[in-house]
Amino acid sequence: MGVDRRWSELPEAKQAAAVGDFGTLLRVARTAARLTLSEAGLRCGYSAATLSRIERGRQRLTDVTVLRRLAAVFDIPPELFGLADIDGPAFHRTGTPIDRVPGEALRREGGDDPVRRREVLGGLAGLVGSALTGNPPALAAPPPSVVTSLEDVLLGGGATPAGPVDPIRLRTALTAAWSDFRACRYAKLSARLPQLVTAASAGHTAAADDERATAATTLTQAYHLTIQVLVKLHEDAMAWSAMDRATQAARDADDPLLSAETARVSAIVLRRTHHGERAQRTLIRAAQDLDEATGLRSAGQVATYGRLLATAAYTAAIGDRRDTAWDLLGEAAEAGRRSGAGDGFAGVDVALYRISVARVLGDFGAAVQYARALRPDQLGSVERRARYWEDYALALHGRGAYAESFRALQSAEQIAPQEVRYRPWAQQLSVALLDADRRRALPGLRSFAAHLGTPT
Repeated sequence: MGVDRRWSELPEAKQAAAVGDFGTLLRVARTAARLTLSEAGLRCGYSAATLSRIERGRQRLTDVTVLRRLAAVFDIPPELFGLADIDGPAFHRTGTPIDRVPGEALRREGGDDPVRRREVLGGLAGLVGSALTGNPPALAAPPPSVVTSLEDVLLGGGATPAGPVDPIRLRTALTAAWSDFRACRYAKLSARLPQLVTAASAGHTAAADDERATAATTLTQAYHLTIQVLVKLHEDAMAWSAMDRATQAARDADDPLLSAETARVSAIVLRRTHHGERAQRTLIRAAQDLDEATGLRSAGQVATYGRLLATAAYTAAIGDRRDTAWDLLGEAAEAGRRSGAGDGFAGVDVALYRISVARVLGDFGAAVQYARALRPDQLGSVERRARYWEDYALALHGRGAYAESFRALQSAEQIAPQEVRYRPWAQQLSVALLDADRRRALPGLRSFAAHLGTPT
């Protein structure tokens, strides 16, 4: 195809190659070639649905002949598929690395061990009908369906709106979509988000000069939501594409607060794609720029400043920079005190970050203590309460308090069932609890795990 192979130097491609995640490699290569799933399927002889399953790790790639054909069709360097030494010492025949540290992934960002995640959500799903591949009772179609549609939109392949975009209706739809996100209604959100991004992009393109900044603001906020959803679904390569689009749109908006939030969500993508140092610099620079541009004179400006610092604190914790993490969180707490009540960044937000920071630093006892000092009903949205129960459940597991960890996991499922069904951390935690509960001392764990699509 004559595709520029610079995509293979992207961190997500290198990481995927390192862990034998061939599906992600295939996705990145296809995205670089600007092919839809249907177009790519025609080239390699698979249906779009089959190719999607391969890319998401639900259909494992272990056959050398198939790997060689895909490498040739998509111009993938053979060594990235391990074809030079497919049976060598670095990998099992399944492509799974053999040097993982058990339990380490639970300590980091939502338990994101991509190989283990794909085992739980992909290869093992057929045993019990996982929510990500089946049709779970009382829930709509699973949100990974949104990724293919968003992929087409981000690559310019989405359907163009039939008529002019009404900016008022568009902003109303965007507000409703954000409400779905904060309520963890991911299945409902998946139905509206691709059309929303397409409409926002069309509105920005067609906007007159005096309306361009407003249209750019709407488009940037739509990309912010897209990034948040893709991060939730651990679609980091697609989140990177949305990050680039958000940055471009934010320049047209010329709003210091919007630029600061764009930097914050971009830093999350950078961190998740193993650019921790760059993420940290992005956050600190954005906080400094916001201070210089606004003087932090309004509650909203101070709140955004505090949110940047708190995200930087969590990023430092991910990098195991303990002192930096706590210093930044202390500064964020001061900003929270200054920002006031309402929807601004306040003490309760700092308290939630404090649990997260302690957990990823491995201070599970402190994380549990912080969690017990915070009432989840103080948190303003279902999404934030779900984050509370996630951190609490993982910290309790780290302490060896398995019964309490299971109860926290159940609490998360009660308030945000789609957060638990559709995100890897809950499945990974249920696997870890099943492994720890060899005497079957936790009543209901196995039926709960089966409900999530975890083999029992």
